Amino acid sequence: MKYLIFIISLLILAINSNAQKRFINLDSTKIWINTIGIENRKTGQPIVVFESGYGTPMDNWDKVLEGVSQLAPLVTYDRPGIGESASVDEMPTIKNVADRLIKILNQLELPPPYILVGHSLGGLYVRGFANHYPEVLAGLVIVDPADFTETHTNKRSYYEVLNWEDTKVDSLIQSFIDKRKGSKSKVPLALQRESQVLESIRENEFKEINEVSLPNIPVHILTGGRFDKPKKYRSKAYDEEALFRSKMKYRMQRWTDVIQSVDKGMIFYSGDAGHFVHYDDPELLISSVRIVLHDYDLQKKDKE
Repeated sequence: MKYLIFIISLLILAINSNAQKRFINLDSTKIWINTIGIENRKTGQPIVVFESGYGTPMDNWDKVLEGVSQLAPLVTYDRPGIGESASVDEMPTIKNVADRLIKILNQLELPPPYILVGHSLGGLYVRGFANHYPEVLAGLVIVDPADFTETHTNKRSYYEVLNWEDTKVDSLIQSFIDKRKGSKSKVPLALQRESQVLESIRENEFKEINEVSLPNIPVHILTGGRFDKPKKYRSKAYDEEALFRSKMKYRMQRWTDVIQSVDKGMIFYSGDAGHFVHYDDPELLISSVRIVLHDYDLQKKDKE
């Protein structure tokens, strides 16, 4: 048993030693990146690129990097003003984030195709990337995203479970908006800007995202079904877990429509995972990337 543990430790050490965390200078801005396996990339092999959630450094992907690196080369990075990367005087719009990611990959001399993996706000960013650069994509893995399928009308459906009158529901929805805006007023500027971008897109019912159809590539949506909020912090005015379950039910229905818009679409639900699915259930994400790679190869062969 000790021998087995020793061998596993050596394997992990070998993989970590291949990781190359470093700064690159992009448009006079230091960007913190990590690459694994790019020096061994085969011709035409997809590269897996990770896009983190709101204000989240790239290290949040660490639990999946070992498994994913055994499947394909990969890149993680910190957006400007997040983690170790320097700030820029620019709003992190969908287009700006996509353009910068392309510049990073070009500077690293890593041509497409790419599989983008995005969590939360990062899920919104990779879905938006598909609108601007569909030709470079081999697949998308969207992890518990900011819900780009949500409209003001279908949002109200969540609250039917509370059996409240409309004015009371409207007041609760507005309180959530006010709380989000208020909680972001004292955070670093880069995080304030990410929040502002998300609120603006949400207010416009994600039209910027949904005005362009997904390219016909493998698209996966992963979501967690665990309600994490401790009881002592839950509202006494309504059942927060019941509202969470109601939101999940309606979102799953709409996300199913998303993945059915492509030939190789899949949706994965993990009851063991919270919002950070890739942290709570890393094997699920690793398996998703494996399937995307397999299905991309199948689609590529069908086109040849």
